[in-house]
Amino acid sequence: MPHDLIVLGDLVADLVVPVERLPIRPNQHGWAEGIFVEPGGAGNILVAARRVNLAVATLGSIGADHYGAEMLAMLRAEGVDVDHVVVDPSRQTVLCMVLSDRVGQHVYLGIKDGYGRWPYPAPWDAIIQATRALFTDGYTLRDVLLPDDFLAALAAARRADVPIFFDPGPSVAFVSRELCLAALAATDVLLLTDEEAALLDVTGTGVEVARALLAFGPSVVVLKHGPNGCTVVTTGGETISHPGFKVAVVDTVGAGDSFAAAFIAGYLRGGNWAACATLANAMGALTTTQRGAGTRIPAREALWELLSDEPVARALA
Repeated sequence: MPHDLIVLGDLVADLVVPVERLPIRPNQHGWAEGIFVEPGGAGNILVAARRVNLAVATLGSIGADHYGAEMLAMLRAEGVDVDHVVVDPSRQTVLCMVLSDRVGQHVYLGIKDGYGRWPYPAPWDAIIQATRALFTDGYTLRDVLLPDDFLAALAAARRADVPIFFDPGPSVAFVSRELCLAALAATDVLLLTDEEAALLDVTGTGVEVARALLAFGPSVVVLKHGPNGCTVVTTGGETISHPGFKVAVVDTVGAGDSFAAAFIAGYLRGGNWAACATLANAMGALTTTQRGAGTRIPAREALWELLSDEPVARALA
């Protein structure tokens, strides 16, 4: 069955440690509520996409270890196609220690094996070209794939007219400007926060920033404002703002990933930009209402309830 969405790179196993309050200070005793493993990075996008019933697959690499096997099992149980994941017995799955507290703060501590970038198998091109949309991010550009492989994957998508959704994330601060601009030039829909836009040396108000980002090549810019919603600006002259949803925030981990997955779902189902923004904000907000992300992202029924006064976006979910 053809995939609605391919997520490229960034397969990370999150080791989530919920704590009472950050920061953790030296020489002080504190308590954690436990420790649990969840699919992180691309895993959040994949699970959130399944919550809105997209057919999804992941193209990434892991080590032949317990954490990688557990993450794949969890994704498979969610209905994600993991058949194309490369398992390298000589490598360690990328881990991320996630410390999160009860007021929405979090700290990420990445753990890598020190062997550098991961391979890009030639068969992945055909898989990308057979999908309806491709999502990738700045971490994949910075740390997962070689720059030439990353750009070749985007070129494969463009040759097949597959729309590319790119979220540079905070990793954009560590990517050369030349490489970043090359990625943006190949992007169709750019999703990023106000803080990440500033890292691209773009300043101004929300709409001004989004319009300036269009000059880098995307046809649509989705500027995320955290709890204050988002702004969508297109090369066709449309500007849409959504104020977001007011919810009781417990943990912001994975909210941006869930936002992206829902926005893509709205796009693939023919929603207008306003409906896509509404759906994405609802999914992002909902993800903040519980501890952790990955398989803990709330079910579609909870999303429908949050969208009870938004029938168009509710239908897209």
